[in-house]
Amino acid sequence: MRITGGLARGIVLKSVDEVVLRPATDYLRQAVFSSLGDKVMGANFLDIFAGIGGYGLEALSRGAQAGIFVENNHRIADVLRKNLEAVCKSSGIKNESRIWVIDAFKINTGEQFDLVFIDPPYDLTRTRGAQILAHGVQFLRRSERSRLIFEMPVDVHLVPPDNVRELRRIEKGGKNSPTAVIYAGA
Repeated sequence: MRITGGLARGIVLKSVDEVVLRPATDYLRQAVFSSLGDKVMGANFLDIFAGIGGYGLEALSRGAQAGIFVENNHRIADVLRKNLEAVCKSSGIKNESRIWVIDAFKINTGEQFDLVFIDPPYDLTRTRGAQILAHGVQFLRRSERSRLIFEMPVDVHLVPPDNVRELRRIEKGGKNSPTAVIYAGA
């Protein structure tokens, strides 16, 4: 997996051999960020279920100001930390982002974010997807520029909360292929 655009384009991200880890594909991230366009520039973000940091690191490379990465696995968070350092160093970005090693359901930042990335394990999405979406929405800043991006299996269709609308669904195809849904606050 590598950064697909921006200042750190081409940087290969370190990974771990974890069964629970399923990094976002380069293709899907590239499609998501093409859809987001200039909404990334200067944005702050929350990357929930961050893993090795694909979405948040891509956002930094493409001009996001800073963010919070949330990952509850210490070993994966250590790899994320190395990836964050590499992306910032290679692109000359001042690292103002934070990594929280905590259960995603226990996040309580008191902050609102321009971009919220949610990329949980697919089994968790199938059993608790609506709860995860509702949890993530509470961190989304209410502005025209703000977006919540939820990566899920193609066969999962979540009904968004009343205060959120689905803008776009990016599908790659195939039964277990990844799909990204972009939401905006209503």
